[in-house]
Amino acid sequence: MKQRLSKQLLQRYQQGMCSAEENAFVESWYNQRSRKNNEKDIPELDLAAEDRYFQQHIFGPELRSRRQKSAYLKVAASIVFFLMAGAAVYFFSERQPSPQVEPFSVGQFQADLLIGNELVSLDEKKPFSSAWLEQHKGSKVALQTKKGQEFQMELPDGTIVWLNADSKLEIGPEYDVKERSVYLTGEAYFKVAKNKAKPFIVHVGKTSIEALGTAFNVKLYPNESQLLRTKLDEGKIRVSNAGRQEILLPGQMIQLNVLNGAFLLQQENRPQDIANWKDGYFEFEQTPLPEILADLARWYNFTYSLSPVYKNKVLSGKISKKDSFEEVLKILRFAGINYTIDKDKLSLVP
Repeated sequence: MKQRLSKQLLQRYQQGMCSAEENAFVESWYNQRSRKNNEKDIPELDLAAEDRYFQQHIFGPELRSRRQKSAYLKVAASIVFFLMAGAAVYFFSERQPSPQVEPFSVGQFQADLLIGNELVSLDEKKPFSSAWLEQHKGSKVALQTKKGQEFQMELPDGTIVWLNADSKLEIGPEYDVKERSVYLTGEAYFKVAKNKAKPFIVHVGKTSIEALGTAFNVKLYPNESQLLRTKLDEGKIRVSNAGRQEILLPGQMIQLNVLNGAFLLQQENRPQDIANWKDGYFEFEQTPLPEILADLARWYNFTYSLSPVYKNKVLSGKISKKDSFEEVLKILRFAGINYTIDKDKLSLVP
């Protein structure tokens, strides 16, 4: 029997109740709609056109009720996020970074290397070299990103570090002698080279995270939250704070309140990967809007204010970090969120 598009089918899709055949039908339909609305060299997403189409052809006058309008927005948002994730390959391969990071512009692969009193600007053409550490033994060494920047580096022992925006990683002066100690502010992902004789330790304030050979994400922006979050992908890590320790196994995540030392150990069964930022995506799973804005503001380099009306609003989805900020604004409009922009400030207002 030939499949037909309907409001009920879209609602089942949004609720995750469709069969594999129905999922494929909805996603194929939306991709076809997008292509028809975007016969251009650059396949930008005309979400406003899709919005009008939903209202005129699928939901019609029923959108007047608040309940049905809410359902429509959730369905539309889920399809939009799906499509944007599918378009990520294009953005990665075609879009070129701008020379400087401006407010509301896509972030760049850049960082500053501080060696003693010397500062070296790094980018894709001038990557980090472990030779600098050899040349400046005993000196204070740190890698720092601003808002709108991120960077990847390989330490002398082969450990790979991805440093997120507005973050700082200090490398201990005796790194790789008896142990491998680094000091983090912000967010980073570590893929640690195995060396049982020299434990790898990440210090985040008064918390230490020890690993032998593993891959894990660590996040703490003290000006935004008092919760330190670390999630383990491979191996095993030990998280220590104020005399208390927790061992993490793959797939587990810890939230640690740095003010009172409270641990919350979670088994991550959701499809969301909190470290997708290093692979070029923002991924949210019923994530509070304030947390989403904080991540976006670091990457697109802007300030923001949030009306109390939106503080409890949550969104789910996955989008490419190579998308222009205009695409983010389209998603906000799709989710029924009003905003104003003044210079480098985004204000979400009712």
